Amino acid sequence: MGWLAEAIEDAQGMGPQHGLNRFAESLDPEWIDEALRATGTASVRRRKFPAEQAVWLVLGMALFADRSIRDVVDHLGLVLGDALAPSGLTKARYRIGAEPLRWLFEKVANAWSDTSGLGGYKGLALYGADGTHVRVQDSDDNFAHFGKPASRGGSGDAGYPQARLVALMNLSNRLLAGMRAGPWSNSEHTLVKELWALIPNDSLTIIDRGFINYLSFLELLTEGKNRHFMIRAKSNTKIKMVRGLSDGSVLGLLYPPSSLPQGEDVMPGPIEVRVITYQHDGGKPNRLLVTLTDHLAFPAQELIDLYHDRWELELGFDELKTHMLERKECLRSMKPEGVYQELWGQLLVYNLVRREMLLAAQAHELPPRRISFQSSLMWIRNVWLTAWRTSPGNIPKSLANLRSSLNVLILPERRPARRYARHVKIKMSNYRRNRGRRVDSVVK
Repeated sequence: MGWLAEAIEDAQGMGPQHGLNRFAESLDPEWIDEALRATGTASVRRRKFPAEQAVWLVLGMALFADRSIRDVVDHLGLVLGDALAPSGLTKARYRIGAEPLRWLFEKVANAWSDTSGLGGYKGLALYGADGTHVRVQDSDDNFAHFGKPASRGGSGDAGYPQARLVALMNLSNRLLAGMRAGPWSNSEHTLVKELWALIPNDSLTIIDRGFINYLSFLELLTEGKNRHFMIRAKSNTKIKMVRGLSDGSVLGLLYPPSSLPQGEDVMPGPIEVRVITYQHDGGKPNRLLVTLTDHLAFPAQELIDLYHDRWELELGFDELKTHMLERKECLRSMKPEGVYQELWGQLLVYNLVRREMLLAAQAHELPPRRISFQSSLMWIRNVWLTAWRTSPGNIPKSLANLRSSLNVLILPERRPARRYARHVKIKMSNYRRNRGRRVDSVVK
């Protein structure tokens, strides 16, 4: 069993005050203290709810998205002394703000995301970059900060304000290496540029085709050594073809857009790419652009197969929204600072769960993708709930039941050849939409 058996044995000593011990083994408490000191949010005086416990509260909220803040505090036994009113919990959250959680996420990502010995591609670390969005509460503060995307009618008034996210993932171990978030008006191209510095040398980054941008590619390539990218071209992406190669791919040049300032001193040169055309049965032809131009060292078919590892990041977004957030309509915070705090907490817990999965995979000598995120998340939740709800005499029996079911963590081999056409499963409602009106928009 390895680490799993040790974790279960450790859980026997858990009580209400020790429900976070499992993560505390991975998340060094000194890191929390350092995060609070670095962001100027450490508790100066002794409070009923000190800053370090507020950090654990945010992590508990992320792990149990379906529980109220009051329930999370009660279950984790976080409050010192007399009970604290719900308003006091909210104040404690906002007193520390989002920065300590961001600091902790980046600390964890920096410590664990670059795991050696986990494949990659021919000596290159394998990363993926993509964007998504999350809905937030339709409060006035959130509406003013985040804004809303355009609706189908083009009114710019969708159902909820939305935060835009761009993430960077190590595709070999599926740990998040970085994230940037902002209002809906922030473009993904702007957010992703802040992530290029996190990509190591000797790497290949697979990028969603929505991020095609010459200047962005130039930054990725020139700010490190031996860094490469692969992306699917849009239909209107213009490439100057230079010469064909024996594997059917073509060497080409991606030129800067004509809108860039002209002049010999400021005008960058073209980016040399390989263009690989492929087509799945029943699908349309696609073109991959990749800066790995040696067709003998990096065969076209290998790169076509490798490109679909980009979906590991899409699966990560699904795990966050579907399993961690329990398909909630939106995040719970009514203010932007709370939204960012929630996001960093969610991503931090995601990486903590992913690290446990990585350790489980190593213990079973399996690739990380063979470990189920949903089952691992449920297992961690169940260990905590066992400590909260079970009398001490029944804990060994409950843990034995958990131990006997650990095989559910291991997934069968994937069937990569499966491909299905997209279908609309559920028709949208025929009811007219109730958009509501904000207080300041009501005609008096």
